[in-house]
Amino acid sequence: MFRPPLLLLTTTVLPLLQRHFEQPIHNGELDFLLGRRIELRVDGAPWPVALTLRGEQLELQWPEPQCDAIFGGSIKAMVMLAFGQADGDALFFQRKLTMEGNTALALEVKSVLARYPLPLNLLPYFLPPKPEPLSF
Repeated sequence: MFRPPLLLLTTTVLPLLQRHFEQPIHNGELDFLLGRRIELRVDGAPWPVALTLRGEQLELQWPEPQCDAIFGGSIKAMVMLAFGQADGDALFFQRKLTMEGNTALALEVKSVLARYPLPLNLLPYFLPPKPEPLSF
């Protein structure tokens, strides 16, 4: 299966995440990701990506069949969780988030996002642009 380079994500989204989670990474709060990969699936996105931690650097990769866990959901649920606008447990019990494989690992990711939600000023980087109205 063809997959495009991850260059767009690794040069735009990844530096924002790295900067946001710099202190928790330094404090060891993301050590649960060392040597592990969690596949992030967004419903409707053409490809999932995998997140891992190497040293003190977050990395995005194409997922391998042996990812440790899969964390997924609708774009709305994933964005609301990431930006602290919804409770992850509620989203999970409403079946808007899914976890497979090592669910303890997926729960750790959910917990980190609850403690360190992304700032709302980053929201435009994670949402598709609204199409401009056509004018004739």
